Amino acid sequence: MSKGEPARSPAAAPDRPPGFAAGFGFLFAGFGFAYRDHRELARYYAPPMVLAFLLLAGGLVLFGYLADDIIGRFWAEPEPGTWFGLGRLLWRVVAGLLWLILAVAAVVSSVALFSVLAAPWNNLLSERTEIILGTWEPRRFSLGFLLRDAGHTVLLEAARLGIKIAWLLPLFLASLLVPVIGQAVYVVLGGWLLARLLGMDYVDWVLARRGYTWKERFAFARRHRRALAGFGAAVLLLLLIPLGFVAVWPAAVTGGTMLAVRLDPEDRRGRS
Repeated sequence: MSKGEPARSPAAAPDRPPGFAAGFGFLFAGFGFAYRDHRELARYYAPPMVLAFLLLAGGLVLFGYLADDIIGRFWAEPEPGTWFGLGRLLWRVVAGLLWLILAVAAVVSSVALFSVLAAPWNNLLSERTEIILGTWEPRRFSLGFLLRDAGHTVLLEAARLGIKIAWLLPLFLASLLVPVIGQAVYVVLGGWLLARLLGMDYVDWVLARRGYTWKERFAFARRHRRALAGFGAAVLLLLLIPLGFVAVWPAAVTGGTMLAVRLDPEDRRGRS
């Protein structure tokens, strides 16, 4: 493979753009890349893994202490005879859905905070992945550039987090107004939106390096929405495993970088 040629993954057919299933498979290609084929990458992801473990463990412990209290305050359990027992059954259904939403919120919040704090490592891991693939030339080391790049990377990750909150928080608040149906719609629609946003997150390192503006990144995400939704869905499913993100995020960064390279983004750094 030449220096500028995009890497081809077995997860996608070379003669057509990857779809949902191929995008889903790139996460597992990332597992093989990070953990089996290029173990030297551990020096980029091992230190943040400790931080990820601490944040996720802390988020789940806090959820365990607060979830029942929050549900009890907002949804008082009715008397056993209310509506011939239907009120009690409805309360249990709503409480169960709220418990699930709060559990997912605890994990997503911990992951979001970790993503902001670990953004410089993510960027380095993505860049190193591209160097191995032969699709990126490393830049000459400079302490000033390193500090500026780290600051820009943290701001970029914070902006991504703001986008997620802007989409998901109104949906969550609306779900509280309509028992059962509201929570079910939030789980389905919120999960779909989060999958798309997660898919965009993990290809965005490659787009940022190539000088894409925010408008161009969203246009790129719309063009490849099936592949990005598939990749994001794979990440989201593994996030539901307790503490699963500790092991998933290095594969998500490398797999997302491989997917972005497969989608062959244009280098736009030379524009005025």
